Amino acid sequence: MVQHLPAIRLYVSSTSLLTVGIAAQSVGFVILARWLGSDQFGHLSMITAATNLGSAWCGLGTGEAMRRRAGREPSLYPTLLGHCLILLFVSGAILTAVMSVAIASSVRIIADPVENYTVILLLVFSNTVLFTWTGLAEQVLLAHREFTRANLLNSGTGILRAITALVACLGFGIESLSAWALWNCAAFAIASVVCAGLLWQYGAPRWRVLWEEVPLGTTLSISGSIAALRQNVDLLALSTMAPPHLIGAYGVARRILSVAVVTGASLDRLVYANFAIAGKQGAAATLRLARKYVLYAIGLTGATSLMIFILAPLLPALFGKGFDDAIWILRALCWTLILTAVQFIAFDAINAADQHKIRLVVGTAVGVAGAGLIVGLSFAFAITGTIIAVYLTELSTAAALWLTLKMLSDRQRKTSMSGAGDGVVK
Repeated sequence: MVQHLPAIRLYVSSTSLLTVGIAAQSVGFVILARWLGSDQFGHLSMITAATNLGSAWCGLGTGEAMRRRAGREPSLYPTLLGHCLILLFVSGAILTAVMSVAIASSVRIIADPVENYTVILLLVFSNTVLFTWTGLAEQVLLAHREFTRANLLNSGTGILRAITALVACLGFGIESLSAWALWNCAAFAIASVVCAGLLWQYGAPRWRVLWEEVPLGTTLSISGSIAALRQNVDLLALSTMAPPHLIGAYGVARRILSVAVVTGASLDRLVYANFAIAGKQGAAATLRLARKYVLYAIGLTGATSLMIFILAPLLPALFGKGFDDAIWILRALCWTLILTAVQFIAFDAINAADQHKIRLVVGTAVGVAGAGLIVGLSFAFAITGTIIAVYLTELSTAAALWLTLKMLSDRQRKTSMSGAGDGVVK
């Protein structure tokens, strides 16, 4: 037990800091919703959803390449940083231009078209390019095993955005999305400068594109966009048939789970470096680690789910009497945290073994099928069908990823045995 104390302390510290950051962001959203009003906040929600999809493509998954390659070969860091920045700048410029025009053509925040485009441009640039840059900086710190700094950066960014919303709304009384766009951009700009300062000590980038990483990163972008679609399809489906108060209760339950998922994600952040090193030996090595870590993941998220189930009746006291339905919805969904953590472990084990393409095929097939299942059962059985479909989707995703990892491991073993047999003198 004594030898595990440093790892336990690191996990507790990581989880606490990440939770603080996510909770702070939630407070910021509540403040914005109250001060902007339903119409303005509705525009902000739509733009945020669109930029979430765009962020999956900004940088083409270079953050994962940074952790995987730099974790194995620290001397490769300058080249990896240059590679990541080139892809971030190029993809970010294209995405900002395309998304700003597309959104401005359908969302009217200000009557003047030029001002309307400028406001949307600021929001898209901040939520896509600057957001991706702060995420990349965090991945650099994790690749250098600076877990505390990475966690402080993550939580600090969330706190900064919450403080910005607090000062802008309560201190300066802003009530328009056009005014918030400037404050939001300023907050991200400050975070970006802090990120540059944190990475300065590791040296300057070597400007070069690692072309072999581009296809691998593209698979992550595709997976990320499908995951973003999957994470929102249940609310979109329910909004077409359920009354507003039920959709609000479901949204509250989802928000709480998005905070609680940090218990599994925190473990994932700590162990990925070990996966990256083991991945040099192939899927068989990462499978051995995955079997070990998944037990910890199940235990941690199981305890979290139980705690949520017990504390769920407190929701109306926090959000108001109109959220009574959130109690049973949260109790029904809380156990999905376990399945999500199980997915994280298998997902990282496959990536660390450099098997991005097959992971993309499996993840895409299951994600698309799951989205269709959620829509179908939601229309057939309303919210009951939604909850059933969510469990079926999460369970099938976890099973598919683990079966894929096992298949890759078995194939590697057979290839190794065949190669050893061919070398025997007969």
